[in-house]
Amino acid sequence: MKRNDKGSNSKVGPLLKQVLGQHAAFAANPVGDWAELVGEQVARYTIPKSLKNKVLVIAAHDSVWKHHLEQFKEVLAEKINAKRSEPIVEQIVIKVAELPATAPVLNSAYANLDKLKAGRPGLRRKPKAPVRKLTPEEQKLIKSLPDPDLRELGKRLLKRVPAQD
Repeated sequence: MKRNDKGSNSKVGPLLKQVLGQHAAFAANPVGDWAELVGEQVARYTIPKSLKNKVLVIAAHDSVWKHHLEQFKEVLAEKINAKRSEPIVEQIVIKVAELPATAPVLNSAYANLDKLKAGRPGLRRKPKAPVRKLTPEEQKLIKSLPDPDLRELGKRLLKRVPAQD
C-alpha cells in the first residue's frame, strides 16, 4: 500500500508559512509601520529601502526631506529598537531617490517564505523481526491447513513472530 502524503503536505505547507510569517524574523518589514514611526506626512515623502547588517537605508523624495530625517535619525533608531531585546538598526543612511509605488521588502528572510515547500517527510522503516525456525507444533499446525496459499502465508507469519519460551 502506497502512502499518499500529498494531502497532508498541502495543508502543512500553508500553515507553516502562516506561522513563520507572523514571526518577527520573517516579517516583510521588521521596522514596523513606517507611517506610525515617522508620521503620515513624512511617510508620504520617505520610505525604508533596505535593512542589512543593522543598517537601514531610507529613500527621501528630495533634499529637504533628507535633511529633515537626518535631524531625526537617532530618535528614529531608538523608536525602531525600543520594543526589541536586541537592536535591529544601529545606523541609518538617507538617500535622495525616487520613491517606489509600494514598500520594498526589507527582510531577506521574508523572501525565503515563498521558497518554502512542504516536503515529504523521510520514511522510517521498522526493522524486520528476525526469522526463526518453526517449532514442531507450529509445523504440525501448518500442515493441517487445507489451502496451500494459507499454509504458505501462515508459515511466513509464524517465522516472524518471536517464539515464546
